[in-house]
This record gives sequence, structure tokens and C-alpha cells, in this order.
Amino acid sequence: MLLTVDLSNSHITLAGVENGNILVSLQLATVKTRTADEYAALMGLLLEHSGVDCGTLEGCILSSVVPELTLILRQGLETLTGIAPMVVGPGVKTGLNIRLDDPSELGSDFVAAAVAAQDRYPLPVITVDMDTAIGIGVTDAGGRYIGGVIAPGIMVSTAALTSRASLLHNVIPQAPSHIICKNTDESMRSGIIYGAAAMLDGLLAGMEEELGQTAAVVSTGVWAEAVVPHCRRKDIHIDRDLIPRGLWLIWKKNQKRQ
Repeated sequence: MLLTVDLSNSHITLAGVENGNILVSLQLATVKTRTADEYAALMGLLLEHSGVDCGTLEGCILSSVVPELTLILRQGLETLTGIAPMVVGPGVKTGLNIRLDDPSELGSDFVAAAVAAQDRYPLPVITVDMDTAIGIGVTDAGGRYIGGVIAPGIMVSTAALTSRASLLHNVIPQAPSHIICKNTDESMRSGIIYGAAAMLDGLLAGMEEELGQTAAVVSTGVWAEAVVPHCRRKDIHIDRDLIPRGLWLIWKKNQKRQ
């Protein structure tokens, strides 16, 4: 079994992958003050509880968009597994044909999502990762990763709204039964969820207009299931395992090279 680890600004997702199948998927909160030993202990408890024997892992791969925690989590994983994890970044073969002004700017989460999407869905394909940020990546019909969009995520939008408006307070981001609401809490929830869905609809339409053709769309991330069902577009695939599968594919490519 391969252990994939996706470190985002809000969550760390651990997945046990075997032959491309996600057998275990776990999450813990990203906390920047934790030490490598603390992360090793927490990850060990979660994996043990799920029946994963870290001593039998064939490898480990880490994707991180939190530079200040990358080394800490890498050390924690090595303490836990006895394996030096592969870290997605310069020198790691991904197979992506990246056509950006500076390819090194592309986050490893975007990379993993695009690798998995190209393997599973028809081209062109658009990936939507709904986490701390809403990260949208576009691969054209020729298999070239040509760019994307970064927008505020659900919790970022909620925090910004409540911190700047004195009469508003935190709400649980959950869609009310109607868009037009009759109280403050539901009005906020409507704006947050239906607003994100409308933004996604508009961005996808604009992207396809620039591409000159329709595209397959696949969404992942902790907020995908809260937002995507409320989009007017009904052919958006929700794939919880997109990034772990992409990390598994990247790991495989590099084993072949070795």
C-alpha cells in the first residue's frame, strides 16, 4: 500500500492507495504549531485505528501548499513509517505539459488533480478543488495544462464577511431551502453556498468560451458536495479521491524512472 499525504491550509488528507484504489481516507486539521513528533503520533493513531500497518507500506508521497509545514510533516512521516517520503516538486516527474508563465508556481495540489483528471476523464478537462481556496485548473484538448483560477473558498468568504460586518456572525455553511431568505442566518448561508455555485457556473461557462468547446468538469475537496449540487450545470463529477489518485500516479511514474 502507498500512503499519500495532501497538506492544505485547512486539512491534511491521508490516503492508503493500492493499485489505484483508495482503501483508506482520513483527515486531520492543519495546525502550524504542531511538531514533527506530534504529527507522527496523530497520523499513527489515525492509521492504526483504520487498520493500516505503517511497517508494511511500500512508499509515501507528500503534496504540500504550506511551505512552513512541509519539512515538519516530512520528518513526521519519516518517523512514523521509516520511509523518506517523495515530495511533489522540482525534480519529480509528473507527466504534465505545463504551459504557464512560470511552471514552478503551480501548486502540487493543482498538479495532482490535473494528473488524475487526465488519466480518468476526457479532454479538455477542468478540475475544481474546493478547499481553503477554490482552485480551478484547465487542461486543453491537446493535453496541455494552460492555466486556471484561484478564488476564495467557502470558509475564507465566511470569515471575511463576518469580520468586516459588525451585525453578522458566523454561520454553518449549509444551503437553505430557498435562495431568497427571510432571516439573517439563512440569507448569509444562501449567499455563501448559492453564491459559490453561481460563481462556479459563471467561471466554467467563461472558460469553455475561451477554449472554444465544452469540457469535462471534475470537482474535489471538502466543500465540493456542499456546493456542486446547487450549480445549474449538472454534469460536474464529484471525485473525492482525485488528489490521492493523482499522487499515486505521480509516485508510479517516478518508480518507473528509477
